[in-house]
Amino acid sequence: MGVYTPAMTRWIFLFTIAALLSACVMPPRADTNLTPLVQANFQSTALPEGWIVLNGEVAVAGGTLQLPGTPLEMHGVMFGPALLENLRVAARFKCEANGRQFPEFGLGLNGISGFRVMVSPGQKKLKLFQNDVLVHEIDHTWVPGDWSHMTFQIQSLPGLKWRVMAKVWHSSELEPKEWQLLWTKSVEPLTGRATVWGQPFSGTPITIDDLRVWRVD
Repeated sequence: MGVYTPAMTRWIFLFTIAALLSACVMPPRADTNLTPLVQANFQSTALPEGWIVLNGEVAVAGGTLQLPGTPLEMHGVMFGPALLENLRVAARFKCEANGRQFPEFGLGLNGISGFRVMVSPGQKKLKLFQNDVLVHEIDHTWVPGDWSHMTFQIQSLPGLKWRVMAKVWHSSELEPKEWQLLWTKSVEPLTGRATVWGQPFSGTPITIDDLRVWRVD
């Protein structure tokens, strides 16, 4: 039987304490924001099952969702589960200008009669609509032909209030840390599904990719 020296005994003690502490450490909490309820990269040639075309001849081509260049109307698609609040939707858009004619595009939450945030390049604005009524807007400069990344969220607050938030940035930029558009309301929103929209005033298709929906804490 071996003889333990004081140094060996000290190392055995420290190793035992470290092992006990390691066993007591709780695993890190999973970040629900990293697990989308919906994530579509359009690798098929058809819309995902359950998605609803709201207007226009929407197509899936080249691994992207394509909103048509004609007619010059608002085209849209509804997707994801019908939920009320604490939701986030994101996508990226690419489209072109034609002279002084510009497309408009954006995302929605809470169904057709809910909220919709739209990039309006002709007016250099990021606009928030509720049931087709403009309720808020901020300045925004669009870059034609570049990918525009958009994130849109509605979250409940204490005191029966709800905050609507959005931000948009281009591929040449880092994602902003802060929300750019903020608006608060005191009337409970409707339960509904997420939506994506585009109005091709320039007569060219609007390309959409990486559509995602999350629940947020």
